[in-house]
Amino acid sequence: MAELPSILIVEDEDLIRDTYARRLSHEGYNVAEARNGREALSQARQKVPQLILLDVMLPDITGFEVLKSLRSDQRLINIPVVLFTNLSQHMDKHQAARLGATDYLVKSEVSPADVVEKVRRLLADTTGQRPIANFALHVDPSQGDASALAALLGYPRDYRCPRCSNRMIVQLYGDFSDPWSRSFRVRLRCPACQT
Repeated sequence: MAELPSILIVEDEDLIRDTYARRLSHEGYNVAEARNGREALSQARQKVPQLILLDVMLPDITGFEVLKSLRSDQRLINIPVVLFTNLSQHMDKHQAARLGATDYLVKSEVSPADVVEKVRRLLADTTGQRPIANFALHVDPSQGDASALAALLGYPRDYRCPRCSNRMIVQLYGDFSDPWSRSFRVRLRCPACQT
Protein backbone atom coordinates (compact mmCIF):
# COMPACT_ATOMS: atom_id res chain seq x y z
CA MET A 1 0.00 0.00 0.00
CA ALA A 2 1.38 3.42 -1.01
CA GLU A 3 2.22 5.88 1.73
CA LEU A 4 -0.03 8.96 1.92
CA PRO A 5 1.54 12.26 0.76
CA SER A 6 2.84 14.11 3.83
CA ILE A 7 2.18 17.75 4.60
CA LEU A 8 3.56 19.86 7.44
CA ILE A 9 1.31 22.71 8.57
CA VAL A 10 3.13 25.45 10.49
CA GLU A 11 0.62 27.76 12.17
CA ASP A 12 0.49 29.19 15.70
CA GLU A 13 -3.27 29.81 15.72
CA ASP A 14 -4.90 26.57 16.89
CA LEU A 15 -8.22 27.06 15.08
CA ILE A 16 -6.63 27.76 11.70
CA ARG A 17 -4.09 24.94 12.06
CA ASP A 18 -6.79 22.48 13.14
CA THR A 19 -9.14 23.52 10.31
CA TYR A 20 -6.55 22.91 7.61
CA ALA A 21 -5.20 19.76 9.25
CA ARG A 22 -8.68 18.21 9.38
CA ARG A 23 -9.53 19.22 5.81
CA LEU A 24 -6.26 17.92 4.37
CA SER A 25 -6.49 14.69 6.40
CA HIS A 26 -10.02 14.21 5.06
CA GLU A 27 -8.62 14.63 1.53
CA GLY A 28 -6.20 11.74 2.12
CA TYR A 29 -3.01 13.49 3.19
CA ASN A 30 -0.81 12.53 6.13
CA VAL A 31 -0.66 15.79 8.13
CA ALA A 32 1.89 16.84 10.74
CA GLU A 33 1.50 20.07 12.70
CA ALA A 34 3.91 22.60 14.19
CA ARG A 35 3.04 25.63 16.35
CA ASN A 36 6.23 27.62 15.76
CA GLY A 37 9.24 27.91 13.49
CA ARG A 38 11.75 25.93 15.54
CA GLU A 39 9.30 23.06 15.95
CA ALA A 40 8.68 23.15 12.18
CA LEU A 41 12.40 22.94 11.37
CA SER A 42 12.89 20.08 13.82
CA GLN A 43 9.95 18.10 12.39
CA ALA A 44 10.93 18.73 8.78
CA ARG A 45 14.46 17.49 9.45
CA GLN A 46 13.28 14.39 11.33
CA LYS A 47 10.73 13.34 8.71
CA VAL A 48 10.95 15.20 5.40
CA PRO A 49 7.43 16.23 4.27
CA GLN A 50 6.36 16.44 0.64
CA LEU A 51 4.91 19.94 1.11
CA ILE A 52 4.95 22.62 3.83
CA LEU A 53 2.21 25.20 4.53
CA LEU A 54 4.06 27.90 6.46
CA ASP A 55 2.59 30.88 8.31
CA VAL A 56 4.74 34.01 8.09
CA MET A 57 3.93 35.43 11.54
CA LEU A 58 5.11 32.89 14.12
CA PRO A 59 5.80 33.44 17.84
CA ASP A 60 9.50 32.57 17.81
CA ILE A 61 11.05 33.11 14.37
CA THR A 62 9.35 34.36 11.23
CA GLY A 63 8.20 32.16 8.39
CA PHE A 64 10.78 33.92 6.22
CA GLU A 65 13.54 32.75 8.58
CA VAL A 66 12.14 29.22 8.53
CA LEU A 67 12.02 29.31 4.73
CA LYS A 68 15.63 30.51 4.57
CA SER A 69 16.72 27.62 6.82
CA LEU A 70 14.73 25.12 4.75
CA ARG A 71 16.35 26.33 1.52
CA SER A 72 19.84 26.03 3.04
CA ASP A 73 19.30 22.34 3.88
CA GLN A 74 20.12 20.05 0.94
CA ARG A 75 17.46 17.52 1.99
CA LEU A 76 14.73 20.19 2.12
CA ILE A 77 15.78 22.58 -0.64
CA ASN A 78 13.24 21.34 -3.20
CA ILE A 79 10.27 20.76 -0.89
CA PRO A 80 7.34 22.96 -2.04
CA VAL A 81 6.74 25.65 0.60
CA VAL A 82 3.54 27.69 0.48
CA LEU A 83 3.68 30.79 2.67
CA PHE A 84 0.34 31.34 4.32
CA THR A 85 -0.21 34.75 5.85
CA ASN A 86 -2.44 37.66 6.76
CA LEU A 87 0.01 39.98 5.01
CA SER A 88 -0.52 40.98 1.39
CA GLN A 89 2.19 43.60 0.98
CA HIS A 90 3.97 43.49 -2.37
CA MET A 91 7.39 43.54 -0.63
CA ASP A 92 6.50 40.39 1.33
CA LYS A 93 5.64 38.58 -1.90
CA HIS A 94 8.96 39.60 -3.41
CA GLN A 95 10.84 38.49 -0.30
CA ALA A 96 9.00 35.15 -0.38
CA ALA A 97 9.93 34.62 -4.02
CA ARG A 98 13.54 35.69 -3.42
CA LEU A 99 13.87 33.18 -0.57
CA GLY A 100 12.47 30.36 -2.71
CA ALA A 101 8.81 30.05 -1.67
CA THR A 102 6.75 27.99 -4.08
CA ASP A 103 3.67 30.15 -3.59
CA TYR A 104 2.20 32.83 -1.32
CA LEU A 105 -1.42 32.75 -0.13
CA VAL A 106 -3.25 35.45 1.84
CA LYS A 107 -5.51 33.79 4.44
CA SER A 108 -8.41 36.22 3.96
CA GLU A 109 -8.39 35.62 0.17
CA VAL A 110 -8.55 31.81 0.14
CA SER A 111 -10.90 29.14 1.44
CA PRO A 112 -9.89 25.70 2.73
CA ALA A 113 -11.03 24.29 -0.64
CA ASP A 114 -8.64 26.69 -2.42
CA VAL A 115 -5.76 25.54 -0.23
CA VAL A 116 -6.58 21.87 -0.85
CA GLU A 117 -6.62 22.51 -4.60
CA LYS A 118 -3.28 24.36 -4.40
CA VAL A 119 -1.76 21.46 -2.43
CA ARG A 120 -3.13 18.94 -4.92
CA ARG A 121 -1.66 20.83 -7.89
CA LEU A 122 1.73 21.33 -6.27
CA LEU A 123 2.06 17.68 -5.29
CA ALA A 124 1.06 16.63 -8.81
CA ASP A 125 3.73 18.92 -10.31
CA THR A 126 6.89 16.84 -10.38
CA THR A 127 9.06 19.36 -12.19
CA GLY A 128 10.57 20.64 -8.93
CA GLN A 129 10.59 24.16 -10.30
CA ARG A 130 10.46 27.11 -7.98
CA PRO A 131 9.35 30.59 -8.94
CA ILE A 132 11.69 32.82 -10.86
CA ALA A 133 12.48 35.95 -8.88
CA ASN A 134 12.53 39.39 -10.42
CA PHE A 135 15.59 39.67 -12.66
CA ALA A 136 16.98 40.78 -15.98
CA LEU A 137 19.84 38.81 -17.47
CA HIS A 138 22.03 39.27 -20.53
CA VAL A 139 24.51 36.52 -21.26
CA ASP A 140 27.65 37.03 -23.28
CA PRO A 141 29.00 33.70 -24.55
CA SER A 142 32.59 34.85 -24.08
CA GLN A 143 32.06 35.00 -20.30
CA GLY A 144 31.47 32.33 -17.66
CA ASP A 145 28.88 29.63 -18.11
CA ALA A 146 27.14 31.12 -21.14
CA SER A 147 27.99 28.12 -23.31
CA ALA A 148 26.35 25.77 -20.79
CA LEU A 149 23.26 27.97 -20.71
CA ALA A 150 23.16 28.07 -24.50
CA ALA A 151 23.38 24.29 -24.68
CA LEU A 152 20.60 23.98 -22.11
CA LEU A 153 18.41 26.24 -24.25
CA GLY A 154 19.21 24.19 -27.35
CA TYR A 155 21.57 26.64 -29.04
CA PRO A 156 25.01 25.63 -30.33
CA ARG A 157 27.81 26.46 -27.90
CA ASP A 158 29.68 28.64 -30.37
CA TYR A 159 26.92 30.54 -32.11
CA ARG A 160 27.75 33.37 -34.48
CA CYS A 161 25.72 35.95 -36.38
CA PRO A 162 25.04 34.77 -39.97
CA ARG A 163 25.54 38.38 -41.23
CA CYS A 164 28.75 39.51 -39.54
CA SER A 165 30.10 36.37 -37.79
CA ASN A 166 30.22 38.15 -34.38
CA ARG A 167 29.28 36.12 -31.34
CA MET A 168 25.59 36.29 -30.55
CA ILE A 169 24.23 37.14 -27.09
CA VAL A 170 21.58 35.01 -25.37
CA GLN A 171 19.05 37.40 -23.87
CA LEU A 172 16.44 36.38 -21.29
CA TYR A 173 13.70 38.92 -20.76
CA GLY A 174 10.15 39.29 -19.49
CA ASP A 175 7.89 41.22 -17.17
CA PHE A 176 8.59 40.03 -13.65
CA SER A 177 6.47 42.57 -11.78
CA ASP A 178 4.56 39.53 -10.46
CA PRO A 179 7.09 37.52 -8.42
CA TRP A 180 5.17 34.29 -9.16
CA SER A 181 5.55 34.65 -12.93
CA ARG A 182 7.22 31.54 -14.34
CA SER A 183 7.59 32.74 -17.89
CA PHE A 184 10.36 34.50 -19.71
CA ARG A 185 11.46 34.73 -23.33
CA VAL A 186 14.82 33.85 -24.77
CA ARG A 187 16.29 35.26 -27.94
CA LEU A 188 19.61 35.38 -29.68
CA ARG A 189 20.82 38.88 -30.46
CA CYS A 190 23.83 40.16 -32.35
CA PRO A 191 25.28 43.20 -30.56
CA ALA A 192 26.89 44.45 -33.78
CA CYS A 193 23.93 44.06 -36.15
CA GLN A 194 21.26 44.68 -33.47
CA THR A 195 19.24 41.77 -34.84
